[in-house]
Amino acid sequence: MKILGISRGLKFSPNLAGNDAAIFKAVKDELTKMGHEVDIIHETAMVGHDYTPYVRVFTMARDIFSLVMLEKETDVQTQAKFINSIDGILTATNKAAVATQMLEIGIPQPDFLVGEQRNLLYCSAPSKDDIVPPVWLKNCDGSAVVAEDTMFCTSKAEFDKAFQNFEKREVNLWMAQLHQPGDLVKFYGVEGTDFFQWNYASEGHSKFGLEQVNGKEKGFLFDGSRINHYADMIAQRLNVPIYGGDVIIDEDGGFWFIDFNDFPSFSNCQEEAACAIAKRIVQ
Repeated sequence: MKILGISRGLKFSPNLAGNDAAIFKAVKDELTKMGHEVDIIHETAMVGHDYTPYVRVFTMARDIFSLVMLEKETDVQTQAKFINSIDGILTATNKAAVATQMLEIGIPQPDFLVGEQRNLLYCSAPSKDDIVPPVWLKNCDGSAVVAEDTMFCTSKAEFDKAFQNFEKREVNLWMAQLHQPGDLVKFYGVEGTDFFQWNYASEGHSKFGLEQVNGKEKGFLFDGSRINHYADMIAQRLNVPIYGGDVIIDEDGGFWFIDFNDFPSFSNCQEEAACAIAKRIVQ
């Protein structure tokens, strides 16, 4: 099978460029070992590329402009070759869109507000007054590339300051989500396979150090298979089978999804993940 891989730009791998490159190479190597012919291009070259020779395209691309252009210039048959899907990646780069999709299919998550500049668009709680600090203010215009794209606000004054920072940066779409205390767990999965792993945030790599807000985990017991079930649900919904994300676990074993990402670096489980991803690509 002839397969094309599209690598991720450094801008979209803040403090994790080496890890992203490593999982990409590991998947390519695994596909090659399976006997497939694999070509590689950078995401800056994906618009206008000829996809005709390829049966599958696996991509870590996250540049919104290029992805939108690619979606417009390709037909349905070509787009069906992509894993993760182009539309799914675009949705995954928008935290508000992911939260809304999770709400629609009943995935547990903290309540949130979505706004466009100073206009409130949506509130998941009975009233917007129910969503007060501590909250997380998140840039929903694209993937987080700087620390200021996700800010923890413990008071209204901190929220106002963070919001003003968004305005100065001309952030258009934003989400404010209630802070949920508990153990922060990172998960990684490949929908359609039996691969699913998790680790505590303290055991892995960090983009911006925000994991420190929840502190050292206490080891609350929880059912990882339930998190796997819900994670696969949103993966199927978005057509993003190669995924990762974050959940918060409380003392009773309850959990809340707070993030879902397309094609993460699988930092703590790259060897096993690469095998599962390669198998999923050629399914």
